[in-house]
Amino acid sequence: MKNKYVLITVLLLFFAKSFSQEKTIKNADPYIEKLKSINNELADAFVNENIDVVMKYYDDKEPTCMPEYHKALYTKHGIQYYYQQWFNSVEIKSYKRAIYEVQRIKNHLVEIGTFVNNFMKPNNILFNYEGKYMNVWRIEKNGNLTLISEIWGANTAVDKSNFSFIEQQASVMPKLRVSKTISDEIGKRNDLIAKLVKKRQGEKHATELFTKDAIYMTYDTPMLIGMDNIKPYFTEHEKPNDVSIDFLEIKPSTMINLDNFVIEYGYYYVEVSWDNKKGKATVTGKSTNLWKRDKNGVWMLYRQMVNHD
Repeated sequence: MKNKYVLITVLLLFFAKSFSQEKTIKNADPYIEKLKSINNELADAFVNENIDVVMKYYDDKEPTCMPEYHKALYTKHGIQYYYQQWFNSVEIKSYKRAIYEVQRIKNHLVEIGTFVNNFMKPNNILFNYEGKYMNVWRIEKNGNLTLISEIWGANTAVDKSNFSFIEQQASVMPKLRVSKTISDEIGKRNDLIAKLVKKRQGEKHATELFTKDAIYMTYDTPMLIGMDNIKPYFTEHEKPNDVSIDFLEIKPSTMINLDNFVIEYGYYYVEVSWDNKKGKATVTGKSTNLWKRDKNGVWMLYRQMVNHD
């Protein structure tokens, strides 16, 4: 009889967790057309150099902007200065976004898609900048959408010199504002990532950190959808070779707790060497991470985008 009650309790807890996740994820369809309209409006603003339209959707208090080949920006003033440099230095001939997916999690939307930005560089050479992006929006009580973060990066290897017209800005990282429990749990998962990367265990990095239906967006690579694409990438990218990961630090700035999901803005600092330390380099970058708690209570990466500073 006792074992019967234990089994019933376990089943109830399992269904409660499943119901909780279904309740957290809501139907995003009502907002997809709105996002398409916003993207078209922004595309016109980029081409017509309308900085007011570009800036009007950003959160007033703590927006996060993660441009490729630039440090993260955390103020509207800093973001506006960044985009104004684009308008002052290059001519955007055409700009287009195509939405791939929108996840609605409580009062937030996570938008993933692709972009094409054709612009004339200061040396009058046309550059075709194609890539993917990940935006996080907050749904306000009146139904309006506020852009709280964005990150983007190219689908193929792009030289940093193509963006040499951008002046780097210093930016103060926001303080972490989540419970110690969430912070510690995500921190342990980041520690595991660092451990596996240093040991060059790419397959484990994929299978132990990502959900089977994850989407991973990294530098110089198109969107990787599902474990069948993610695992081969990490297996190859992190295979043992003559490059040594001498130091790796992963840390967050802010996190947004959405029950069984957490949005994390992460940063990495890597020191690598090769040829018996005759060659050395430092690599820094950032990421927007959507963690999902699985049925065992373990945080897994459900959506992640990474780019270089």
